[in-house]
Amino acid sequence: MKRQYGLPIDICSRTLGAINLETGEKDITYDAVHIRRAIVQPAREHRDFVYDLAYISANKDFTAGGFFDASDRRVIVDARDLPATWVVDENQFVIFDNRSYEIKSHRDFAQNMGYILVLRETKGQKIVRIMERNSVLTLQQTAVGVV
Repeated sequence: MKRQYGLPIDICSRTLGAINLETGEKDITYDAVHIRRAIVQPAREHRDFVYDLAYISANKDFTAGGFFDASDRRVIVDARDLPATWVVDENQFVIFDNRSYEIKSHRDFAQNMGYILVLRETKGQKIVRIMERNSVLTLQQTAVGVV
C-alpha cells in the first residue's frame, strides 16, 4: 500500500529556542521529518459534543454551542522512514495536504516496525512551513601569468 498509495507528510516537533530579554519574545524552533510515503486513510468527520460548566451546573439556563465538527484521520508510518533518534509523541503535529493535524494518539507495531497515528485536524491554526535550502556554489579557477 505504501508504494502504490503513499502520500507525503511532515511530522513536526516544537521546541523552545532562546528568549529575547529586551522584548520578551520567544523564538520557537521546529524539528521536522519529511516522510515521502505514508499510508493516509480518508478523514472521518463526525459531530462531537463537549460539556461545559454551563451544561453541568444545575442552576444555569441551557446554553448552546457545545457541538463541533471533528475531522479524524489515521496514518500508518513505516519506522524505517523515521530517523533512529526520533520519538513519536502526542506533543507533535503533522502537516498533510496544507493542513495541520495534532496527534491524538499513537501505537507502535510489534518490534517497532511502524506507527499508527490518530490525527485530529486543528482548524484555524497557522500552518508552519519548514523549508530546506541547499545552496549551490560554482567554483572557478583563474590563472594569472606574466609574459
